[in-house]
Amino acid sequence: MLLFRELGDQWALAHPLCDLALRTWDEGRLHEAVALIWEYLAIFRQLRSLGGVPMALNYLSFMAAGIGDFATAAQAAQEKAEIEASRGLPIDRAYGLHSLAYVQLVQGNLAQACALCTEALAHAQEGSDDAFVAETLYHLGLVALYEERLDEAAGRLNESRRLGGGAERPWLEERTIFALGQVAARRGEYAAALALMQESLAHLQEVRPQIPARLEGLAQVWLGLDRVERAVTLLGATHRLREEMGCPLFPVEQPGHTQTLASLRARLDGAAFAEAWDAGRAMSAEQAIACALGDGAPVRPEENV
Repeated sequence: MLLFRELGDQWALAHPLCDLALRTWDEGRLHEAVALIWEYLAIFRQLRSLGGVPMALNYLSFMAAGIGDFATAAQAAQEKAEIEASRGLPIDRAYGLHSLAYVQLVQGNLAQACALCTEALAHAQEGSDDAFVAETLYHLGLVALYEERLDEAAGRLNESRRLGGGAERPWLEERTIFALGQVAARRGEYAAALALMQESLAHLQEVRPQIPARLEGLAQVWLGLDRVERAVTLLGATHRLREEMGCPLFPVEQPGHTQTLASLRARLDGAAFAEAWDAGRAMSAEQAIACALGDGAPVRPEENV
């Protein structure tokens, strides 16, 4: 990259810059990743790349939402949607609608997200991009999940998993598995939820921004299995991880998180809650993952894991 910068070769610089941004994101350095994506977008604007600009805007929208900058996320998604719509092809319009839907979804605007995803799905099904259809079905499954339409959520998610390609697209496979675990947890099927969420966490534990949501989901499961201290410990660990990475809880997830915390506080006295919470905050990410994946007593930070 230094050589390409010195040579002024913007085309050559763009792709390694994007790769670096994605690796930086996966390592949990989220604000650094966003800065790199802004540079990536600036290059494609300078080059007037009709394909590169919407791709960069898509990354920017996703990452900005991840750090809680919903204004930037919405602006980037809207620009992407306008570019895609101008091309006149149904699949391009679907890509733009999907980006807008994601920003609405994470903010908890479920009716808007559902309408946008439904329209995107109709356009996507006219083409042959099964991976994109699977992605859209996944988000429709999440909308149904958050609206407590659990049978619909399971149907959408299982269809997404069928189309998504399994091992060929592990990022979509493991996200869908986790969402199916959330469906199972809301049905009170805690053994099934535990297996699904632990599988997802085990496969995505190297992608640090994916860890907090999985720890939070598993905290709900451990609460359902009467492992109250472990659930509090996981939430304490998650709270610290989110602080360190700068990735706040999405608004759509806040009601469930608040309900879980209230249930845990009702089950433990103040001193016991504080002890378990502080134990979680003292954990490394690796120790928190071990705690979430284990089946015995919560792992304390001073133990070898």
